[in-house]
Amino acid sequence: RSITTAWNPLDPFDRPFILVTTGGGGDGDVLVDWVLRVYEELGSPGHPALIVTGPFMQSELQAEFSQRAAELPDVELITFDAHLENLMDRAIGVVAMGGYNTFCEILSFDKPALLVPRVEPRLEQMIRASRAEEMGLVRMLPMPSGDPDVARMAEALAALPAAARPSDAMPPQFLDGLQAIDRLAGGLIGQAEPVRAVGT
Repeated sequence: RSITTAWNPLDPFDRPFILVTTGGGGDGDVLVDWVLRVYEELGSPGHPALIVTGPFMQSELQAEFSQRAAELPDVELITFDAHLENLMDRAIGVVAMGGYNTFCEILSFDKPALLVPRVEPRLEQMIRASRAEEMGLVRMLPMPSGDPDVARMAEALAALPAAARPSDAMPPQFLDGLQAIDRLAGGLIGQAEPVRAVGT
C-alpha cells in the first residue's frame, strides 16, 4: 500500500532516508546505538537516517541518543510519531527489531528491510526474522551481545535501499487474507443447503 500525505513536520529530510524504528523502544537501545555508531565512526552509508526511539525507551538513553544525533548532519532522532506509517511509506528502507506490528507494516508497504531481533526475554522476534530471511522477505543481523560490529552494520545500511522488496519473494496473494476469506466464505455459502422452515 501507499499513502498520499502532506509534509510531516517530524520528517526532516527532503531526500531519501532510512527509517530506524524500535517499536515501543523499551529494549531498542542496542539497535539505536549500533546505527548511531555507523554515522559517528564511518560517516553516512549513503543515505540519512531518521531514528524513532519509541516512547518507552528510558529517558536517560533518549537524552544521550538525542545529543549524539544532534552532532550528526545525516541523522535525525525523534521519540514518537503517531503516524509512523507515513514515515515508513516515504522511507527507502526500514531497520527494525521485528515485532509483529512493524513486520506487518514492512510487508504491507513493501519496503526493503533489515531486522535486528532481540533474543531476550523471548525468541519471538528472532524466530520471525530468521524465517522471513529464509523466505527472502528481509535481511537479518543478529543483535550483538558485546561490542557491535560497526562495519557490518554500515555495509548492511549501504546495501538496504537496493535490496529486494518483500514482494519479490512473496507468493501470489500472500497478503490477500481478507479477499481470500471472502472467496472461501462465498464458496461455502454457495454450497450450503437452503434452510427449510419447520414443519415443511
